[in-house]
Amino acid sequence: MARGAAKYPVPDHLKKLGISQDAFGNWLDRVSRAHIRRDRRRLKVRIRPEVYRKAIHAAVCDGADRDCYTGESLDWRLLRYFSKTDGAGRDQRRIPTVDHEGLSADAPIFRICSLRTNKCKSDYSVEEVLEFCDAFIKRQRRRTD
Repeated sequence: MARGAAKYPVPDHLKKLGISQDAFGNWLDRVSRAHIRRDRRRLKVRIRPEVYRKAIHAAVCDGADRDCYTGESLDWRLLRYFSKTDGAGRDQRRIPTVDHEGLSADAPIFRICSLRTNKCKSDYSVEEVLEFCDAFIKRQRRRTD
């Protein structure tokens, strides 16, 4: 059984979909480790895995049946396709993944979103994405006029 399994039970909205404690605990551990590795490189600080597991679990419990940025529904049965490369050939609007909002090892903020949103947003803040989208839309409209 995964390390996070006993301490972080499967949220009810995922239980209804048949997500097992083992699958959820393994996913939580994998996602936590991935974010910790990334943030250790960026922040050059010691990161306590428990802090990340707790924050990611809280994000999932907070009604993560929808992409927090687009409102599109997520399919948690696709749980195993969590990385930016694992979703090739699948409907990436439905694969749930974890977005790290800002950089903080002590009080990380995570959001649940689709793989597509996570790939598009990358490391940008919401404000930076909006600025980019605005420029993109304006340019594309000029090209088609």
